[in-house]
Amino acid sequence: MPTLEASPAEAVERITGVLKSAVKPLTFGQLKKATRLADSELKSALEAAMTQGAAFRWPDYRKTQYFWRQSADDAARQAVLAIASEEALSSAVLIARACKQVPGFSRNAMQRTVAALISGNELQRVPGLRAGTLMVRPGDSAAYAAAARKYLAERFRRAGFDPAGLTVPLPVGDSKQAVEVAAEVPADAASRILETIQSLEPDPGVPVSTQRLRNHLPGLSKAAFDSAALELRNTEKVFLSLHHDPHNLPQNERDLLIDGGDGTFYVAISLRR
Repeated sequence: MPTLEASPAEAVERITGVLKSAVKPLTFGQLKKATRLADSELKSALEAAMTQGAAFRWPDYRKTQYFWRQSADDAARQAVLAIASEEALSSAVLIARACKQVPGFSRNAMQRTVAALISGNELQRVPGLRAGTLMVRPGDSAAYAAAARKYLAERFRRAGFDPAGLTVPLPVGDSKQAVEVAAEVPADAASRILETIQSLEPDPGVPVSTQRLRNHLPGLSKAAFDSAALELRNTEKVFLSLHHDPHNLPQNERDLLIDGGDGTFYVAISLRR
């Protein structure tokens, strides 16, 4: 299909529009196809968009340059914080997982990102469950609790016991209440959530808001939805995005979040890669 001539301003607008809607960085060829600009137009518009801070060139990855709406440094920072909000991990594992989410970002560069987050008090080291240290968000116990559950489940399996009980979050209250809530969770609740996320956002790592997900699963009660979502998190099938100020929300808005049962609330779910 022939390319369409555009003024410099229109070309920049086309590029920024495509990059804003893209869920991951795009190559020059992908941008050319999406914007229908000639090579020379696209190159000039890209330089202008990057000068304006509306587009960013990503590090070389397999000899291909990528472009996106945010810088690789910002994406690396967000990836590290999102992973650290889900589970307390060693620095090496955290860096390895974050590198998988940021194409072309080296381990050394990711190490510098982690160090900067620690210096800025956005990450902190805590004692490990076996030895060494783990990385968590300051004041956030949910990720450490997830790591502790994983550790205990492994110990249960080694001892020959079924660790399933460790992955079911119990509500606050007496044992009768816990049994009633556990009993109302349909056996297929977790699989229904996974299938719905896949249908709404097929690309792993792209979050779906809990409100949007609940709207597509009207047959699940809040208790069943929350319990199944936490089970998926604990079994490492999804990431849950932490809401950092849920207690200032009105009750009707907080009810749309996933209640972690330990004072934490989650605002979105994404499939793990």
